[in-house]
Amino acid sequence: MRASGFIPALVLLGLVCAASAQPSVGVERRQRAATALRDGIILLHASSALNITADGFRQDPFFYYFTGLGNTVGAVLAIEGKSGESWLFLPSRPPFSRAGLQPDVKPGAGAAKLLGIEHVVDWSEMEAFFSGRAAQSPVLYFADTGSEFTELPPNLLSPRSPTAPIWLQLILQKWPTFEAKDASERIEGLMEVQSADEIAALRTAAKATVAALMAGIRAIRPNVSQRSVEAAVESTCWKEGARGTAFWPWAMAGENAVFPRPFFSMVRYDHLNRTMLPGELVRLDVGCEWDHYIGDLGRTVPVSGHYADDQRETWNIFVAAYLSGARALREGVTVDQVFEAWRKELVSHRASAKSELALHAIDSWSDRKNVPFWQVHTTNLLAARPSGPLKAGTTINYEPIASVDGQGFFLEDMYLITRDGAERLTTDVPYSAEEIEAAMR
Repeated sequence: MRASGFIPALVLLGLVCAASAQPSVGVERRQRAATALRDGIILLHASSALNITADGFRQDPFFYYFTGLGNTVGAVLAIEGKSGESWLFLPSRPPFSRAGLQPDVKPGAGAAKLLGIEHVVDWSEMEAFFSGRAAQSPVLYFADTGSEFTELPPNLLSPRSPTAPIWLQLILQKWPTFEAKDASERIEGLMEVQSADEIAALRTAAKATVAALMAGIRAIRPNVSQRSVEAAVESTCWKEGARGTAFWPWAMAGENAVFPRPFFSMVRYDHLNRTMLPGELVRLDVGCEWDHYIGDLGRTVPVSGHYADDQRETWNIFVAAYLSGARALREGVTVDQVFEAWRKELVSHRASAKSELALHAIDSWSDRKNVPFWQVHTTNLLAARPSGPLKAGTTINYEPIASVDGQGFFLEDMYLITRDGAERLTTDVPYSAEEIEAAMR
């Protein structure tokens, strides 16, 4: 167990200044949000959980994007669509303040100027804020990272807004004229096109992630645990100067590599840990975090250090289809068009395929209903589905996920979308069966 302690106030002050050095960035982001959701009030809640098992505090990505505050605990940001003004409600008693730990910001004009937020106040003023607006009944928009499950039965929740988080349910009970709506996808869409600073952070995250993936590949061998590979990845992220892993690594072997089974690990104390066996394939999916921004990269790796003949053929066909889809990436292209490029290349190998595994894979994967987890997702402070055709200035992960005859196949890279194509950010990573086998030696 890590020893507890207090972060010196001077360190916190440095973090605040770094996060808020450009208040105009936050102002522009909040104004875009107010314009996009003009009929309501956007409510974003800072993380409030203190996790002693984690390597550090992790801020809610939506709250961070619109405030730049990485260490503020429990606060609520309100962006009012009608007026375009924002309110930051800060807890009256921040964590450990009685013991001398100073919060990122305190209520008052100084913090308002520092952050470019019109109203930075104690959260005791939240009641007057909602009371003054309840008669107009604007929609209360919230954003959800999708990381929490339902906490109470429906008969205890607002009948009009049962999907609203628990903290918002209390507001809905006190002011029943309000209705809450999930605006996660619309807000994620506002985050898609990134600034130069965001892209720089993602480039660095990608570089560290490449090193972490290669460390994971080298750690895979028969009769070792999945956890040992995950530990090698985590250690390498730190060695590369990253802020640890962006998500706990997936080194899922055998049946654990077949979707949706990897998702089950997130509700399992043992994370589906097991010993990796000869002949199995491993879904190695890793990411390092840099300045809150996430890396994400993956390959399908043979436990034995070499693919069986039918695995080799199937994997190399999978890679060829992947690269064809990657060449289709550019501004204005839809996810469906990328899939069609992937599918067309896949089918072109039907006549030359020799193994039953490869033939089964081609016949199955060419029908999209058989690859429901095949995806392209945006990558910044979090992963999300693109809001429409790909936009220049957006970082995406192109991630075909498929399975056949009880074996999982997966491949993933980070790309920066441009007007004329896409720049791959995760470079110098093996693709073919022969390249991956060489990397394992």
